[in-house]
Amino acid sequence: PAGTGKSHSLIALGVAAVQAGHKVRYFTAADLVETLYRGLADNSVGRVIENLLRADLVIIDEVGLAPLDDTGAQLLFRFVAAAYERRALGIGSHWPFDQWGRFLPEHTTAVSLLDRLLHHGIVVVTEGESFRMKQARTRTPARLIKK
Repeated sequence: PAGTGKSHSLIALGVAAVQAGHKVRYFTAADLVETLYRGLADNSVGRVIENLLRADLVIIDEVGLAPLDDTGAQLLFRFVAAAYERRALGIGSHWPFDQWGRFLPEHTTAVSLLDRLLHHGIVVVTEGESFRMKQARTRTPARLIKK
């Protein structure tokens, strides 16, 4: 669910990796796909992927926040497939795995993507109420604007 610490945990993982001497890249899924789309424009997507995979850990946050078109889904799959068994990936999504078809247009792409992500993956499921919503409810009345 939203606000349960997924991004915070991924960023903490990235900071710990940097402190241990590893190279880390952080993207939202939308930013990563946009970067890969630019590689399509000049036929350099393979080089773009290899350049991104110079990092020891690539964090992809907000997977599924916005639906991907067929090309975007294929680019994301191509990136994950290239990283598979070569680099560490940290993935953040508020969607359970059985619902990844909501934002990936092809069922086979969703299955193949999850197959690679989960093969060696450690899954952390966050639960509970949004921290932001908890904080919003505890605001003092002076911070609330009434019209």
